[in-house]
Amino acid sequence: MFEYLRQDYQRAYNQCGYGGKARRTLHTCTSAGFQAVAAYRASRWLMQKKIPLLGMVIQRVAEVWTGISIPPEASIGPGLLILHFGAIVIHGGAVIGSDFTLHHEVTIGNRVSGGRAPRIGDRVMVGVGAKVLGDITIGHDVQIGANAVVLDDVPDHAVAVGIPARVVRSKTPNKENS
Repeated sequence: MFEYLRQDYQRAYNQCGYGGKARRTLHTCTSAGFQAVAAYRASRWLMQKKIPLLGMVIQRVAEVWTGISIPPEASIGPGLLILHFGAIVIHGGAVIGSDFTLHHEVTIGNRVSGGRAPRIGDRVMVGVGAKVLGDITIGHDVQIGANAVVLDDVPDHAVAVGIPARVVRSKTPNKENS
């Protein structure tokens, strides 16, 4: 848990626009996005240690405080970055890779009650207001545009936009990130 949280913090700290270590640290620690990520990491750790009640309380308080719902059942790799808080919902069955970036008003969920949630690769960015729904797979190094509604699989290195989302271009793979 602590290594993942350290990587989450480092991504948030690095994207902070303030100068000076003290200001950047204060901004990062007080941002609602990082607070929601820290609460998710703590609640998931408590769930894994068989202390689910305390984890549930932490998750619910963070949800009310930040407007971000990340249940401890969701599996999210290190480097989770939430740039703007509010109206973010991640399904408990979601499986998400490392270095995942979210903007506000994003939903990662199922299409029908009891349905499966998406599986999302590494280094994926989901734009403002996007919805990623259903038993689908989003590849590595994908960008999902603002307000897109993704209902089908998206291959690696793609940019998906629209309602319903479609791949508008494939990016050239960066050998450093492969």
